[in-house]
Amino acid sequence: MRPLKLHHILIVLGLVLACNAPTPAAAPTVSSVATSLFAPTPTAPAPAMTQAAPATSVPVRAYFRVAVVVDKTSEPVSREQAQSLVSDANEIFIERTGFGYEMTDFSDDALGGPMSDIVNRYIQAHGSSLPNGIAVLSFGDNDQARLYGGYSYWVQGPPGFRNEFVSPAAGAEQIYIAVIHFSHKYAACGYGGAPNVQSAVSVDGECRNQPGTACVQHNGYSMCANSIGNLYASTPTYFGATTVIHEFLHPFAAGGDKDHYATPECNAKMGWPAGFFDFIESEYYNGMCPFVYDNFVSSYQP
Repeated sequence: MRPLKLHHILIVLGLVLACNAPTPAAAPTVSSVATSLFAPTPTAPAPAMTQAAPATSVPVRAYFRVAVVVDKTSEPVSREQAQSLVSDANEIFIERTGFGYEMTDFSDDALGGPMSDIVNRYIQAHGSSLPNGIAVLSFGDNDQARLYGGYSYWVQGPPGFRNEFVSPAAGAEQIYIAVIHFSHKYAACGYGGAPNVQSAVSVDGECRNQPGTACVQHNGYSMCANSIGNLYASTPTYFGATTVIHEFLHPFAAGGDKDHYATPECNAKMGWPAGFFDFIESEYYNGMCPFVYDNFVSSYQP
């Protein structure tokens, strides 16, 4: 672990500014956190991690059951692609917590509209067999997921519903919702906001706001050359999987963006020095403060 440097401070500030704190509202109860796991900074590249964490044989205590709903008005995602996303998140999460993710249902929603409508349609159609969480693969309301990669909230379950994973912030009657941009590009380079590559070097704030950074082909798209060694870039699906974990963890603490890794509030809770930051550890913890993992583990009440 290393002392905080200026470009690390700016990464953390970018994460904080990208998020909205949870604000539970009246029926259905909803809390929303918009999340960016990759934020621009204006200076040197962060330290690289050369390989993904290896698979482990950690015993699985229980599975967090996930239903995947594809918003077909955003982008097509197949059952196989969704299963791969959840399976990758499962492998990472087991190693971190001893709990896993299991995709228990997959469905398409061609009607679109607000995320609340998509979620409510699913709940009404599956009231007798609801999961712990619903992952909506979509651009999100107002393109929020496409901009940040994902966001999360919770909704009140129907009468009689009880979630085995009891959020200290939301209670036992909630269903956790993660809105995920499936095709989100980690450290995209040369696109300039367009769907196709426009430049051989970074533009418009790409590559941690370092204009002129070389773009290279990695994981099937044009990526910042200074990011290809990072854990998030280690496989084509790692960043999507880490986004699933990040968003489903948010409801298990009340601080919203303040529960991200190395915020002042996180450092105080963890007993770390003011201004502490470790880039490799931040990606290991999927951008969340470690205490949120403890909250999740303690939340299980079968």
